[in-house]
Amino acid sequence: MIIFSIDTSQAASVALVDTESGEVLASEQADDQRRHVEFIGPAMKRVLAHPAAPDLVLTGIGPGPFTGLRVGIAAGIAVGAARGIPVNGLLSHAALAEELRLSEPGTGPVLVAGDARRREVYFSVYGAKSGAAAGATDSESAGFGLLAGPFVAKPADVGAVLDEAGYAGLVAPGTAEALAADSAQVQRSGARIGRGFLLYPDLLGDPDPATILDPKAEYLALAAARDLRAGVELAEPIPEYLREPDAKATPVRASKLK
Repeated sequence: MIIFSIDTSQAASVALVDTESGEVLASEQADDQRRHVEFIGPAMKRVLAHPAAPDLVLTGIGPGPFTGLRVGIAAGIAVGAARGIPVNGLLSHAALAEELRLSEPGTGPVLVAGDARRREVYFSVYGAKSGAAAGATDSESAGFGLLAGPFVAKPADVGAVLDEAGYAGLVAPGTAEALAADSAQVQRSGARIGRGFLLYPDLLGDPDPATILDPKAEYLALAAARDLRAGVELAEPIPEYLREPDAKATPVRASKLK
């Protein structure tokens, strides 16, 4: 299957992926988190110039800021309508978790945290789901996927939310140097990926590995393909905002004219 994928939950990203071979046929990643509109149109045009025709459009549905997120979803729906192909959505954090899964097979629970602005973070936990076959070591056969979330909270409150969800110990406040003295704590914390850790290392811990910060559309497509092979139905392209948009509607003023 050829998937054309878009994600604008953090930095914008577009990709065309052959999911049978795992080959990324074309992709582009923005280096600015706030210029989604300027990036997405030209990037889509260049990626879709590839001769391979997509069978499916996939959009990252967040969580993410209101304006940026809807740019990618609207663009994906437009491409699907123009080409007469289905459009589905997938949580954007799945792209980050998939990138880690492919680079470090067998990774345990993974905490993903993104910038939610307002001095908050969006966060989720990914890993091998319960009920996996005993002794399974491959993440795909063990049913790697979303375990908890997505949530939104102040960085200082992330640990409490995770404790309540049954995932205590994933947050490791302090820098890598401070944690190095306590190897048990480092081991207990597991992987921490996403821009949220880069922004709030004193409250959440340093990102580990530090190279996986924003969702990439190619990994979103590969995560979706793995779900489809496992018989998991993809979501509709409906945004996962988790909170009200920053912009508010202008109140309607009563007219004094009779």
